[in-house]
Amino acid sequence: MNVISKLKAYGELISNFFRKPVTVKEGYGFTADIFRWLPRRDADKCTGCGACNERCSSGATSLTDSGTERLVSIDGLRCIFCGRCADVCPERALDLVIDPENRKKMMEKDPTAMVSLSQGSEEKKPTTDTTLKLQRCTICGEIMPCTEIYLEVVRERVLRNLQPDTAAIIDKDMEKYLRACISCRRKYSLEWDTHPRKFI
Repeated sequence: MNVISKLKAYGELISNFFRKPVTVKEGYGFTADIFRWLPRRDADKCTGCGACNERCSSGATSLTDSGTERLVSIDGLRCIFCGRCADVCPERALDLVIDPENRKKMMEKDPTAMVSLSQGSEEKKPTTDTTLKLQRCTICGEIMPCTEIYLEVVRERVLRNLQPDTAAIIDKDMEKYLRACISCRRKYSLEWDTHPRKFI
């Protein structure tokens, strides 16, 4: 940085001390429609795929496999409300907008409640941990690193995008193949006739 650039930068800095602030005070009791709060997860839609965990830039989302269950959780103290998790979720199971009904109840109770949301609100915990059952291999019983509901969604989407004749063949193969672990797939694919070479 040369001397002239430094002088310009210092001059801009000094002049900013005498300017009015850019931000304005928000009116009490008003929250914009785009106001973001902690992500809410619809447990009926979540498949535990881990897309939100992969995309989370603050490390607020975590997947923990323990025994036969997967826990999907969001740490409210780490969440920065960026909304990346909701954008990437293939099931649209996440939402960062305050529930309109909850907002109405809060406003009736205390008109200034919406302003103090950042200090903590009286509404119920906006995000609850979601527990999903992990898939067991139907052959050897080994626990697979994916949930039962995730495999069901994969199956449904694969079949939906195929021609009817091909879908019938693939559906038959998936009965055996989809819920088997990697080791059992390698071991039995020829015996089950689920290998892709049969289409060549």
